[in-house]
Amino acid sequence: MAYSTLIKSCVIAASVLLTACASSPQAIQLAPKFSAPSARVVNGSPVHVRVSDQRQNKVLGSRGGAYPETSVVTIGNDLSLAVEKSLAAHMAAMGYATDSLSADTVDLHVIFDSLVYDHRKEEGVGYDMDMLAAVNVVASRGNEHYEGRYRVKRKQKFFKAPSNPDNIEQVNGLVVEVLNSMFEDPKLVGFLRNK
Repeated sequence: MAYSTLIKSCVIAASVLLTACASSPQAIQLAPKFSAPSARVVNGSPVHVRVSDQRQNKVLGSRGGAYPETSVVTIGNDLSLAVEKSLAAHMAAMGYATDSLSADTVDLHVIFDSLVYDHRKEEGVGYDMDMLAAVNVVASRGNEHYEGRYRVKRKQKFFKAPSNPDNIEQVNGLVVEVLNSMFEDPKLVGFLRNK
């Protein structure tokens, strides 16, 4: 009886130890939140916003741990719909007419081709998360076109494994950062405003 109890205790202890060394997968709900613009910087320029998810790899990366192949991070909702809704609302707050049917409306097509949030190494102290977001943007008005590519890449160190809320905050922040970089391109902004 004592031997059976000892075996059970060892199995439970081993299970707890393995669980502690493993990270579970996470499907992040994408809901990027932009800071409110300080003022309406545009006076009604018409824009139609579209977002496409053309990433070759739908897995963002791994959370690390003893079994990185089972601790993957993915997007749990539709990237295109989530980003399109947030981006259109942000541009409306900036003063763009995002629901205009005007003939000179700009079709703004934002294409995500890369989104990475990955912890690759276990060596050293802490967790280094590699982060990358890249979008191609095609703006069209009649026969006029403007294309741009915007990219954000950084590495952030956590002293302990990032929690689920940490991961959600970082990935949504990365999306906002790469989209904000579009508005730092004076040529794109000039095209959107028809200037």
